[in-house]
Amino acid sequence: MKSKEWILRNLPHLLVALVIIIIVVVIRSFSLPDTKRPVVAGIVLIGSKSDSGWNESHYIGLMNACREQNCALKVHEYVPEEEAALYTAVDALIKEGANVIYLTSFGYGAFADGIADKHPDIAFFCLSGKGTAKNCTSYFARLYQVRYLAGIAAGAASRSGILGYVAAMPNAETNRSINAYALGMRAANPKAKLLVRFTGSWDHEEKERESVSLLAQKGADVITYHEDRPYAIQEAERLGLLSTGYNAVSAEHTDRFLTAALYNWDIIYGKVLGDYLSGRANLSKNYWSGLSEGGVRLYPLSALVPEKAMILIEQEKKRIMTNRDVFSGILYDNEGNIRCGEDERISDDELFHGMEWFAEGVEIYE
Repeated sequence: MKSKEWILRNLPHLLVALVIIIIVVVIRSFSLPDTKRPVVAGIVLIGSKSDSGWNESHYIGLMNACREQNCALKVHEYVPEEEAALYTAVDALIKEGANVIYLTSFGYGAFADGIADKHPDIAFFCLSGKGTAKNCTSYFARLYQVRYLAGIAAGAASRSGILGYVAAMPNAETNRSINAYALGMRAANPKAKLLVRFTGSWDHEEKERESVSLLAQKGADVITYHEDRPYAIQEAERLGLLSTGYNAVSAEHTDRFLTAALYNWDIIYGKVLGDYLSGRANLSKNYWSGLSEGGVRLYPLSALVPEKAMILIEQEKKRIMTNRDVFSGILYDNEGNIRCGEDERISDDELFHGMEWFAEGVEIYE
């Protein structure tokens, strides 16, 4: 009886102690494997670290973060989105001393949990958002916010009212960018349409250049893309078309290059690596940096963008940063179904993992 009374009398103190123990365990669950061990970051790339595109921008972003925070960096290039190849690359990075590894291609996400479970003492950061293991964290940026702004510029500058979009393949990442671009396009020109051609590959120069030509034949006078390299922009320039870029800008273009939707990987990698080093990564699942955090930005506008569109872009940029996101308010898909109500906003979960539909004004080129 006395023991029962003692437990009842001290129950509040026992609960507090239990909560403290749980917090300590959670915090330690994703801390550095060994504080005395030098921190080595590893990065897995689907292509070349000097491709002037997707892979190079990741490599440079993480390299700058490692230099800033005094970490070593190991890299494995040309790793296809296949289980055996990814496991081999990760195992090699770990043998080279890596204790935090970044998986930088969308398709790697299908294998992230299996790899993380195999190496519980290694921290993994995965772009796709599919990793749910306790030592695997998602990271990305809200590029769709500046895709929307670029769409305004493109829609306003187009004379035909037909825009072209060259993309690798349909998935949540690609589709939300396509939809955001279409919404921006329609904000500037409500009757405009966006022709999308999928190539089936993240890096296929012949198909990407061919796609630009085919879209131009259908009347598209503004071209953008969602691929690893800017072949579509190069082809658009060659054909005298307008264009908007993506991910990074690594070459000089004419005024026909209207603007670009850009990631700021220096900021993104600086944040996620810094949180890992300080042991806070477990408290920041699903990093998704946007305009407000500086994770994305719009490239300077060309003089060919109408002044009215420039004003609208600034207004919409402020609205996104201070009020409502791109995917909010009444939105219809291209089959006439309502996807978002007047006072609603599409959730981050739907944006990151769903988005299996296309916005009004989007047509898939067959």
